[in-house]
Amino acid sequence: MGRTFRLVVCALVLCPPAAMAQRFDDVGVRAQGMGGAFVAVADDATATWWNPAGLAYGLTLVDLSASILKDGGRSIALGFPSLGLSYYRIKIRQIPSAIPTTGTSPSGRQDNGAVGSDLSSDAFGLSQFGATVGQSLTRHFVLATTFKLENALDDTRADIDVGAMGAFGAMRVGVTVRNVRQPTFGAGASAYELSRRARAGVALVHTSSGPFDRIVVAVDADLTSSPVAGGDERVVAAGGEIWLRGRRVGVRGGGGFNALAGGEAFGAFGLTVVPYPRLNLDGAVTRGSDSTRDRWSLGVRLTF
Repeated sequence: MGRTFRLVVCALVLCPPAAMAQRFDDVGVRAQGMGGAFVAVADDATATWWNPAGLAYGLTLVDLSASILKDGGRSIALGFPSLGLSYYRIKIRQIPSAIPTTGTSPSGRQDNGAVGSDLSSDAFGLSQFGATVGQSLTRHFVLATTFKLENALDDTRADIDVGAMGAFGAMRVGVTVRNVRQPTFGAGASAYELSRRARAGVALVHTSSGPFDRIVVAVDADLTSSPVAGGDERVVAAGGEIWLRGRRVGVRGGGGFNALAGGEAFGAFGLTVVPYPRLNLDGAVTRGSDSTRDRWSLGVRLTF
């Protein structure tokens, strides 16, 4: 009994769960087009991912967003000013050094929700179901939470995201923390911990009567470093968005860099066309010195 206990303790010490993190810009076509500077903007249904408090800003009644990503990820989110429902399916890339040396691989586990062949041996699929609720604390400040169930590697875990946003005239300030409980999926050498991520942002949102109907400029910065796709990451991002022709066309761009060693940079471009009132067709492309950031995404958004 004592020997078995010592073996278990040694296994836990020598083979701790490998830490993973979702990139913030894994979700949201508009957000990706702005280079991931969206925490203080978050004024559509993807606020359920970016900053739950953002649901209180910009949504008139109902906002329904759906998107697909190059790597097989997909999302659908329904937002109201004080309630959101969401489903996200993304790919988590593991850290190569965390792969067990016994000849086995986490990819050998059956992933019931697997996207398909796009899940290579160094990645696994994660599904997230969320419900978002918020509360206005003052006329200028909102606090909100997304309660979520996440499934990966045959395990389901409960977790929460929290977010806050303040609006002072044209300026907005936001902060959000994802994966507060840092859930662990799998067991033993194949276990993976979804690490906590915190990010803050500031944005200027200006409605104009000139040639541009709406102008948004935003800056985001990670407050924590997290392991993503083989290395630690702490991103600083900036982006902008303009709407013209009676808000029938939206153009956005942005970029950023990893503030940690390596300093990989990336840039992004996005476009929205509104062929009919309340129907938004979105697209975005990101390219970076780190090829894991190269992606495209397409989405549709309905507003009522």
